[in-house]
Order: sequence, then structure tokens, then C-alpha cells
Amino acid sequence: MIREIKLQGNANENVDYHVTVAGVDLSNRYFHEFLPDGDRFFSGGNEFIITRTGVRYMGTGGSLCEYMFGVDLPLKDLLRKDVSNRLVMYGAVYDNADNITFTSSTTSEESFDQAFLSGNAVSNYYFFAHTNRKGELKELQRYILKDIGKQIKRTGAVGRSNDTSLCREIFELLGDKKALIFLFRLVNKRNEEYFSTFRDLYSKHKSLSPAATIELDQLAQSYNIIPYQQERIKIDSMYKLPENKKVVDEYKDILIGVSDKGEVNPSDLAKLSRLRTLSLRLNIPYTLFDTLDDLLLKDMHIVEVEEPDYIRDTRAICEGFFLETDKLRGHVSTEDLVKLLKAKQKSTLHRDMTFESLLLDTVRACDEHARDTNDMSALESMSSVLTYFDRYDSTSSLINNLAFMENASISEDSIRSIFGNIEVFDLIKDGLFRDLFIDSIRENRYLTRYGRKKVDTLHTGLVQIKTGDTTYRDLSNALTELSEQEKLYTIIHRYVKDRFRSIYSELNSKEDQEIFIQDLTREIQSKGIIDGPVPHTVFEEIILDIRKESFYLNNLLPHIIVSRDSKVREDFLMNSGLDRFYVEELEKDYFDMNQIEKNILEELRK
Repeated sequence: MIREIKLQGNANENVDYHVTVAGVDLSNRYFHEFLPDGDRFFSGGNEFIITRTGVRYMGTGGSLCEYMFGVDLPLKDLLRKDVSNRLVMYGAVYDNADNITFTSSTTSEESFDQAFLSGNAVSNYYFFAHTNRKGELKELQRYILKDIGKQIKRTGAVGRSNDTSLCREIFELLGDKKALIFLFRLVNKRNEEYFSTFRDLYSKHKSLSPAATIELDQLAQSYNIIPYQQERIKIDSMYKLPENKKVVDEYKDILIGVSDKGEVNPSDLAKLSRLRTLSLRLNIPYTLFDTLDDLLLKDMHIVEVEEPDYIRDTRAICEGFFLETDKLRGHVSTEDLVKLLKAKQKSTLHRDMTFESLLLDTVRACDEHARDTNDMSALESMSSVLTYFDRYDSTSSLINNLAFMENASISEDSIRSIFGNIEVFDLIKDGLFRDLFIDSIRENRYLTRYGRKKVDTLHTGLVQIKTGDTTYRDLSNALTELSEQEKLYTIIHRYVKDRFRSIYSELNSKEDQEIFIQDLTREIQSKGIIDGPVPHTVFEEIILDIRKESFYLNNLLPHIIVSRDSKVREDFLMNSGLDRFYVEELEKDYFDMNQIEKNILEELRK
């Protein structure tokens, strides 16, 4: 007793067909005849004709293919994670409410070009069923869909091109022992070869070499494969690589969860952004994600939160610690580490506690994840990141104290610690140490003159230590000397302003200045204000600064107040060399003394 018959043929030089017929007894049930324009397969009012250019069909049944990029994907199918195949019943249409309506108009035809463009680019199935069930065609189609639809849309036999298994599944699902199933698989040989060639060239390095690109272009040109079809095949091949599939499926799962909630919150957006970023590093094209976004995010309410870029980047990286894909979970690249360190820098600068809050939540979640799943990967990655943050905090604290604290110096051990951290940070990215700790401080408008001198001396000294041109002790002594100069400047400057308010304009000549400096030195030494000699340069610096203060208060500031010209003020602050904070104190005193409205000063400072 024959239970299965398999046939293979060529519709034309490009399309092969495979026919599988399954039933209880096929020995005396004729089902095939040759026609002038092709092969006809029939049984009980059903027929399927394969010609050189396409197919014609009537009766029961439908078409079936594995979903790929470019195949119409209903939202209901997308929301079901286990659905992998598209099933289209003859004569069935969607109504306005997205429900299936059946008609008895099942006769139609389809060209091969249309079949492989709207369906799968390589392989598409058609089938019809001859059963003992009676009724109108539309009712028979409804019953067939009800019997086979759920399982056939999920079976792996379609993707594996396992005709015997698929045909047997349909037969068993119909539950009719006398049923006869005709299954037809059409294969586009040229697209199939292009698919396998791309897969072989791409899978090894997950990228295409120039030679591989040329080979593919030549193959597409010789087979006349249109660019859109090439793109579909490439994307499908990329998606089917196991490591890529995990990433895209996780992205899809997040979107499905979002769809259930009806809105997209910042955490969801961060996860999606993180997967896109990581996928780019894995050479997974954005097109795979764009298609899913178009289907699931199109009419979704997105909960927008005003966040700076550095917080958005931090949120995305933190969400990445809990991705489902093993290869991506807890993955922190060099680029990510740079982003996190700069985010920490910016959050400190802007007094933004959101960064620390995100960090604490992530640490807590990593700890809970490790406890609940016994998977330590995320916690270990987070611990590694925290080690860099500890180094950042210690280095930042030392350098900021040196830069902004009056009379601050730094010990040899502290310099040695900073030098060790230079190697650590610059190993992440060349020049990162200078970017994080030197340039950012030098750009601070409130950095004092001596603060700038100490930061520059520190950085130059660290470079010289590396080249062997100085030592930790020499650098520490140089910074201590600058700190002593700063202390002298502060004490003497304050004393001069208190004791000699009317003398600034009288110090016009060099001789007058020399006499003034000698008298001042004797006076402050006799009063015990300072011990030992004062460098001549300190006095000259103070006199010059006092002249600048006098010019600003007596000439420039009145003009700025009247004209509201904040550009002139900013130009003076940038080029005078006076400390901004000190000038702002002078301005405040000037406005108080002259009883000028404070809102004018606030306007100028904006």
C-alpha cells in the first residue's frame, strides 16, 4: 500500500518543484497529467498547475512559507514569539477589524516572480487537501485553517524544507484517515545559490571582504537578481546566524512586552538602544530592527523624559547588564567604559544625581540577579566598572583639591598614585586621562590663576616622570613652591588693599614701584605677617592686578552697566588674568556701595 509519493521536476531553468502526496492508499488514486503549458495535479475538484512562468490553482488549500524580511507580517503573528511561518488560505481576506473572512473564490494564479518576491525569496509551499468533508469551499477552507493553522504556522519543517514531515503533519492534523494531501515546494535555484554563497562568505567573519562583495555582485548580475531581492536574502541570512538571531529575538521580545503595556518608558528605550548599539558592533544591520519598530512602535505612546545625552547613554549601558543574550549580557566595551567615565565627569560638573542613582540601582539589580540566578557575569562586569570609578574618584579628588583649594599641595605618594592611574586610563583610550582630569579643569571658568599654574605643572611633571626627566620628589617640591607663592600672594594682596587704597594711581614709574615694594616688605615683616623674603615677582604681580581691578571698577564696569554690554565684561574676564570669582566679588561690592539694582548684575552674568 503506497502512503507517500514524491516527485521532482523543473518548471524552467531557474525554478525547481518538489511534489509530495500523502494519504492512506495512493496506488489507484490518479492525480497527475501533462498539459501543453505545464504539469497538472488534481484530486476531487482541487487542482494545482505548474507552468513555465508561474502557478494556477483552484479548490481548497493555500500557500505557506517561512517568514523573512519583506514578507507581509501581520501584527498578530509578530506578537506570538513561536510563530515562524506565513500561512495564506485561498479565498481568505482580512476585514477592517483585522479578522479573517472566507469566500468561495479560491481560483487564482501567481507568477514565479510574484511568488518569490512577496513570499520567501528561496522556497515557497502550496498545498491542497482532498477530504471527505462536504460543504461550500469557504466552509471547507475555514475548517482546514482551524485544524492545521496553529501548528503549521509554528512548525520547523517549513524552514528545514522537510517535505515529508510537513505533509505528514498536515495529514494528521486534518484527522481524516481518507484524506489526500498534495504539497508543492517551489525553489528558486538562483536565489538559493546567492543565499548559500552570501552565508558562506559572511558567517566566518560576520562581514564581507572587498573580494567577497565583488563575487556577490557578479553573481547577482549574472543571475539578474534585483537589488531589493539581494537585500532580503542578505538580511535573512544574517538573521539566521544563531548569535545574531538571539539578539534580534531579544529586541523583538522587548517590543512585544512594550506592546502589552501600550507605552514605551525610558527603561525600555534604553534597552532597545543598547541592543542596537551592541548589534552594530556584531555587524548586525539596523534594518532588522527598523522593520520591527515600524510594526510595533508605529502608534505607541512613548513616555519622554528630558535627559541629557550622557544620562541616556548611561541608562542604555546599565540596562545592557540584564540582556537575555549571553554574549551581550554584562558586556562593557572600551567605548562603553569611556562613555561611563565621561558621564560621571559631566554628572559631577552639573551636580546631577541621576547618574549615581542609576549606578546604585544597577549595582543592586546585579546583586539580586546573581543571587536569584547564580549567574555572576553581570555582577562581575559591574564590579570591574566600579573599580574604574574608584580610580576616577581618587584621582579627581586629588587634582581638584590641588586646583581649587587655596594653599593645597600634593605628596609624593599621591603623585605616584596619579601616575599609576594615567597608565590605567590611557590604556582604555589614548589621551583619556588628560581629557578627564586636565583639560576639563582647565576649561573651568572659575579656575584661579595659581590653580591653573599648579594643574599645568602637575601635568607637565607627570609627562617628564614618564620620560625620566624629573622625579616624584622634584614634582612635589615644585607644587609646594607654587602653593607657598599662592599663600604669599593672598596674604600680601589682602594687606595691600586694606592699607594702601589710595596709592594705586601714584605708582606710575618703575622707581615709585620699587620704593613702594621696599617699604611694604619692611612693614609686613616688622608686623610678622610673613616670615622671610618675598619674591619680587609676587609684588609685581599684585601691583599689576590691583591696577587691573582699579581700571575695571573705575572705567570699564560703569560703561558695561550703562550699555548692558556683557561681551565687554566677558572679554575682560577672559584676558585680564584675574580670577573670575574674585572679580564677581568686586562687582557685588560695587553694586552694594553704589546701590545699583542686582538684577542688572544678574543679567550681565547670564
